[in-house]
Amino acid sequence: MACHLGKRRMVDLVKRAAGLGRRAVSGIVVQDENWTPRKVAEELRKERSVYKKGEICDQVTIYLRGGSGGGGMARKNAIGGNGGKVLLEALPSLRNLNHLHQHPTRKFVAGAGENAGDGWIRGREGEDCVIEVPAGTVAMDVQTGDMICDVDVENKLFLVQEGTKGGSLTNNYLGKRGKERYVKLVMKSMADVGLVGYPNAGKSSLLSMISKSAPKIGSYPFTTLKPTVGTVRTADHSREVTIADIPGLIEGASENRGLGHVFLQHIERTKTLLFVLDVQGFQLNYREPHRTPFQTFGYLARELELYMAGLTKRPIVIAINKMDTEGADEEFTAFTAQYREQLRKLVRVSAIVPVSCYTGQGLDQLTEVLLDLKYNKKARRR
Repeated sequence: MACHLGKRRMVDLVKRAAGLGRRAVSGIVVQDENWTPRKVAEELRKERSVYKKGEICDQVTIYLRGGSGGGGMARKNAIGGNGGKVLLEALPSLRNLNHLHQHPTRKFVAGAGENAGDGWIRGREGEDCVIEVPAGTVAMDVQTGDMICDVDVENKLFLVQEGTKGGSLTNNYLGKRGKERYVKLVMKSMADVGLVGYPNAGKSSLLSMISKSAPKIGSYPFTTLKPTVGTVRTADHSREVTIADIPGLIEGASENRGLGHVFLQHIERTKTLLFVLDVQGFQLNYREPHRTPFQTFGYLARELELYMAGLTKRPIVIAINKMDTEGADEEFTAFTAQYREQLRKLVRVSAIVPVSCYTGQGLDQLTEVLLDLKYNKKARRR
């Protein structure tokens, strides 16, 4: 990405950020005050890695500039037109930020106001620049880290950058150049359902089996490093539900351990939580204790509640995966009994479904439960 700010302006931005320590600037961690605008541009260019099919671009940095004010005319007391605004609009058809990630320049400039002339005493206002984003996108100022707006309503315009005033008596009839800023867009709402689980629980395999998504699948933890979205539709295409595969969480994710906040932010606005648990339990490594499916569910629910109070009050579905393994039926029975005795009054679960991505057991039932929850029908409760 080309450096659109002047050299002095960019150096000032980098030095300010460097003075704050390891402060993120456009996705960059500034550690050296001797960085040049060229180095900043090179780091910004690294963000342009091509996303594979089905993968979600959940954050992107763009350059904005409000429209410049038009010049006035002193001898006729004519006023120049105001510069256009830069606005964000949420469209229901957008589900990610890939279109902005692939934008050739990532530069968005509103139109300049019209100069006043002999035939008119007021110049026309500049054309607004409208940037289309998915609902649930948060805009943050890169330099200050402050939130500018939360685009949480579809088909509504949100102001990101004002245009400058046109030339008039107060500014000697000289229209000023539009103000510029770098803005980081972070998407927190991706799908109807968010997959929650520890690494290697089979979330990616499950998503690939019930949808047309093609996430990376492996027999080792942390296979998924980027969010992936899949869509499940009925045969007649009358109903559909979108499911986001979030990278696996670990204990301490609520305290940002293992990039926990980066992953958890995608669960904030999903309407339904789908917990995927390994029927044989989970053990991250040989230093960590082995946990039963019931203990695993308890730890995951705890991390979600610590990250955002009330998150576990949303509709919850539990998929007990790998039911084709030895002793799975006994473990499933033990899980349901423990849940009913100890957690039923604290965490309400809409359905507990035994599934196997290897044999296909329970996948149709799970799909129907998720569709019923979205379309306001009562899901089956075990």
